[in-house]
Amino acid sequence: MKNKIKSRSSFLRFLTSLIFVALFCIFSGTSHLTAADNRKDLVVAVNSLPGSLESIEEMGNVDVRVTYTVFDSLIRRDFLADGSGKASKLVPGLAKSWERLDDRTIEIRLREGVKFHNGDELTSDDVVFSLNPGRGFGYNPAIGAAKRFMATLSHVEPIDKYRVRIISKKPDAMLEQRLAGYAHWIVNAREYILTGTKNFARKPVGTGPYKIAKWVDGEYLKLEAFDDYYGEKPTVKSITYKVVPEVSARIAGLVSGEYDIAVNIPPDQIPVIEKYDDLKTEQIVLDNTHMLVFFPIGPLKDKRVRQALSLSIDRSLLRKALWNDKNYTPNGHQLPSYVIHIQDYPEFEYNPDKAKELLKESDYKGEQIIYRLPLNYYLNSLEAAQAMQQMWKSVGLNVKLEPVENWTQVRADGVHMRPWSNTHRIPDPIGSFVPQWGALSGIQINKKRPERSWKAPEEFNRQQAIIVSSTDQKERQDAYRKALDIWIDEAPGTMLYNPLETYAMRKSINWKPYGLYYMDFRPYNLKVTD
Repeated sequence: MKNKIKSRSSFLRFLTSLIFVALFCIFSGTSHLTAADNRKDLVVAVNSLPGSLESIEEMGNVDVRVTYTVFDSLIRRDFLADGSGKASKLVPGLAKSWERLDDRTIEIRLREGVKFHNGDELTSDDVVFSLNPGRGFGYNPAIGAAKRFMATLSHVEPIDKYRVRIISKKPDAMLEQRLAGYAHWIVNAREYILTGTKNFARKPVGTGPYKIAKWVDGEYLKLEAFDDYYGEKPTVKSITYKVVPEVSARIAGLVSGEYDIAVNIPPDQIPVIEKYDDLKTEQIVLDNTHMLVFFPIGPLKDKRVRQALSLSIDRSLLRKALWNDKNYTPNGHQLPSYVIHIQDYPEFEYNPDKAKELLKESDYKGEQIIYRLPLNYYLNSLEAAQAMQQMWKSVGLNVKLEPVENWTQVRADGVHMRPWSNTHRIPDPIGSFVPQWGALSGIQINKKRPERSWKAPEEFNRQQAIIVSSTDQKERQDAYRKALDIWIDEAPGTMLYNPLETYAMRKSINWKPYGLYYMDFRPYNLKVTD
């Protein structure tokens, strides 16, 4: 009898405990003993989504604004160091510290306890795998797009669990900057090997503050907070990049409250945004240059025709008409922030009379030149094309515009030139000029359509090799000038301007854009006031 009473008493104490815990959960706002997540769900209206989230496969403008939040690099650029969004100061990322051992070698000491999205701890094995030749830059890598950015790397040596040595093939004065740039994000080796490249590209595993939650092609891509992030706790609960191709629809959704941030807002729409008390804009002139690529085929085989196309473009008028003159055109393929900036290099020449003379000297007889461009990709691209069409017509160039829906159509047969943009990924010619136009570029090596490849003079590639391998900055700058002169004369393409990028957002969102297309939503750059 006593045992029954004792058992009943124990049961009552247990039941009382359960009730107490349940009441505690209810009144403390918790469920299953976990505090409710009251963070905001951020919605970003974008013009397009990435084709892949394998960090070295797709590195275009629409891709890196997502991958930058999913992955981390060993070293990172502190874009907010001077408040400009363009600073080149290098600070620790996944590396706790680094040391330059010689002109080819850097030793990295990793942070300890950093977690990947799948719970694995970051170790030297992940760094070795991420930066191994077979993946991105070897003789026949699994993903060749990275080769032009990683071409100087030789191999990575693991020293112990948290230390590696990164060795370049030749002396590389910019190796630290490379490790902080495109194609050098660190992936989880185990997940990559188990799932394979294709599956990893759909649901990658990095160490960034947000991880993949759901991806519906052509509609939206949702990330959720990774609360085990080694930095501060992520500011918002989730980030959804929603595809909204039309500018007017992005603005309407922002006004209605459906979106929190909208990208690619034209300057003429800024007054519309400013009418609303709860909205604001953030602007920056990008470290990215809108370009034209001239294929050396048909009437454009003759470089004098290519030169005429460039000479007849009034870039000043384009900037005033399309960007309210708030942007600029670089003097040569460079930026003022470059380590070896050539300050006295001449501006791109506007000389319609010279263009006419070149056309008279050439074999051009008014043949139609097809300029094919994708809609809703580059802001103001169609408007610029329409203006340039009239400029070309005035000197005797017969250019037909062919706007199409996507890049597959752009690359189809029958095209002579197309738009492009060159992002200056490192403040040096190795960050853009070399990978975009050099010996390993798609411009010189067009495997799918070899007839469109630019047969660059040997001297051009020789000077580019000096830019890459020399540690003497004066020698590098001299080689850079010579390579630029050849590029301008050969005219495989030309520069238009660096666009003004405008983001519209709710005033409650405190976030700063960068000179690159990264949308950095790490806690230090994202605060929500409401």
